[in-house]
Amino acid sequence: MRSKLILLGLTAPLLGGLLAACATAPVDPEMARCGGDYRCLSDLSFRYRQDASDLTALAQRYEQEATVLAREKGQDSEQVVRNRELAKQLWSQAQTAEQKANDYRQALPHNQLY
Repeated sequence: MRSKLILLGLTAPLLGGLLAACATAPVDPEMARCGGDYRCLSDLSFRYRQDASDLTALAQRYEQEATVLAREKGQDSEQVVRNRELAKQLWSQAQTAEQKANDYRQALPHNQLY
């Protein structure tokens, strides 16, 4: 009996820590708002995929402009550097939006879109 109490005393803090870690896991507020509404999750997936597509197109445009300006004004031109930096930021945002779209799609049953 005493060994069971000792074992319980040793495992209780571990279980408490595990439960506390699960309770503090970050929750996506948009996904939480949708709850079990699959239409809402599908709409979010579509919206973020569309955002990713738009951001990718903008990034490509800024890269193309930077390439043309680099030929005209040189690689170190302020506009070239600025356009390349904007393109890099847009690529990063597009990747984030694509990842969110994939996360929402995976939350749907059997990855079905409604």
